[in-house]
Amino acid sequence: MSKLLILGGTQEGRALAEAIARAQPDLHLITSLAGATTKTPDLPGDVRVGGFGGVTGLVDYLKREAIDRVIDATHPFADTMTAHAVQACAEAHVPYLRLDRPAWDLPDTDVVFVPDAIEAARLVARTSSSAFLTIGRKDLAAFHSLGKVKVLVRAIEQPDLELDNATYITARPPFTLKGEAALMQAHAIDTLVTKASGGTATRAKLDAAAQVGARIVLLRRPPPPDAERVLSVEDAVKWITRQP
Repeated sequence: MSKLLILGGTQEGRALAEAIARAQPDLHLITSLAGATTKTPDLPGDVRVGGFGGVTGLVDYLKREAIDRVIDATHPFADTMTAHAVQACAEAHVPYLRLDRPAWDLPDTDVVFVPDAIEAARLVARTSSSAFLTIGRKDLAAFHSLGKVKVLVRAIEQPDLELDNATYITARPPFTLKGEAALMQAHAIDTLVTKASGGTATRAKLDAAAQVGARIVLLRRPPPPDAERVLSVEDAVKWITRQP
């Protein structure tokens, strides 16, 4: 039986696993999750949680488990994992595909791109009075000292880090335009800070920022890997059927 490894942890990874289970029920499906959240989703096939131990560890896993092909559906900002997967698949001679999110078409409002969270925090400290942070837990430390700036932090799970003048909310996407606009108005948000992740699940916050007149600060997205790439679950499923 052929084995497919999905590097998941995203909405696209879940949708892909479900689509493959319907289209090719005889395929042995394994989804690997990084373990960034404590709740493991209910997915078809087998699920593993945790890292591989770099490129060498992933090569060993691919060979040990006799993986026939890999689809990388990790977050667009998980560029280290993607680089490791590309290299490991090349060394193990396993076909690799990147399932990427389409980039956003940006709304007609003030948009500023920055290279990282540190630059975003510097900009917020200089120019904002109330910022909405939706950047994940790992990059929050950059916003530790913002003076009198009020901060609204949204994450899937409660962060361990306590920021000054911060209000925390936990929620999972997708979000609606009406809900996002109401949230920003309730907290008098003048700046939205987020990652240029793309996709549909969190798109509403951009349109809501434009609606309420908030500036958008985007952490620039890493470049895609030098590898075969598709932008939809449907094309990823077609890729599987073309593999020997």
